[in-house]
Amino acid sequence: MLGRVLTHLDRLVACDTQNPPRAITPEHPALTYCVGVLRACGCTVSLTDLGDGCVTLLATRGHARTVVNCHLDTVPADPSWTKDPFKLVVDGDDAVGLGACDVKGAASCMLAAAEESDGAIALLLTTDEEAGQSRCVREFLKRDLPYDRAVVAEPTGVRAVTRHRGLATYDLAFKGVAAHSSVIGADQRNAVHLASLWCADAIGLTRSAPFDDIRLNIGMIEGGTKANVAASSARVVFGMRPPPGMHPDVAAKALGNLVKEPESCVWRTRFSAPGLDETEGTDSLLSDYRLTKGDPVDFWTEAALFGEAGLATVVLGPGNIKQAHAADEFVPLEDLRRAGEVYKRVFSDAPDAAEATGHTSTTKGVARS
Repeated sequence: MLGRVLTHLDRLVACDTQNPPRAITPEHPALTYCVGVLRACGCTVSLTDLGDGCVTLLATRGHARTVVNCHLDTVPADPSWTKDPFKLVVDGDDAVGLGACDVKGAASCMLAAAEESDGAIALLLTTDEEAGQSRCVREFLKRDLPYDRAVVAEPTGVRAVTRHRGLATYDLAFKGVAAHSSVIGADQRNAVHLASLWCADAIGLTRSAPFDDIRLNIGMIEGGTKANVAASSARVVFGMRPPPGMHPDVAAKALGNLVKEPESCVWRTRFSAPGLDETEGTDSLLSDYRLTKGDPVDFWTEAALFGEAGLATVVLGPGNIKQAHAADEFVPLEDLRRAGEVYKRVFSDAPDAAEATGHTSTTKGVARS
């Protein structure tokens, strides 16, 4: 199967799906290629264009209970790449190319698994994950779906991650009063001071229970004009990653209560999503497909959205998160081989049937590698 995986990965890496600029359409070569492969192995394929670069591809075959999800977009290639990011190179035991790890390697494994199996398939490919929108998955989950569990591809070393942190980002606009810095009390109405005091309190809050396991990051502070002028406005942009089981809204409310003058601050949520946690269906999902359970991770994935919708969900894909978004990004060939076999088990009506009977499934008209 590895040869077929690499054939697909070569084609997908050659397709520029950098995001932003949020310009992917249903006619994009990456989607056209996937449509051709999936239709050739008996899938019914539908495309939904939500605009702004958000396109979903849903491929179905039979009646699957598990939906498998993978995004096709990548981050922009970093200027420090030493190779052509759009040309797949097999270097020793690794495959190098933009998106090879995050996460076109997984998509290629899924395409090969679809060709190498004849079981039920529900495969959802999306194009907006790296743009930080998640509109594709959110809109998909609004439908009346026949699935009760999900496998979401991200780099986990082909281990099934069942728990990860949530993610939320916010924009705070503080309003003060412009004044000469020598005026008594001017510092109390200085927007930069108000912002700074909030930042200090926020850091303090996340160092004590029950919020001491939140990963808070104040990413940007800006405002003011001169050293001798009290600032009339200031802005703070921050993000946080609460642990599994704690919704970002809970932490956001506590952080919002730290604003000493609520009328002086406008709080805007840029993105908010819970973490992924185990449900009563997680164990059976792991058992049915003989998945190796991995440790919880700190990065966020769209698996959390499937979990929030009530599906038993795991994150599983080839590669290491350390390679994601990196220059000269690579994925180990052994991970691709193993991931392909896992997805092949998922694309089956009875996950263990083939191995139990010694039967190897085939798909009419599709060549094998």
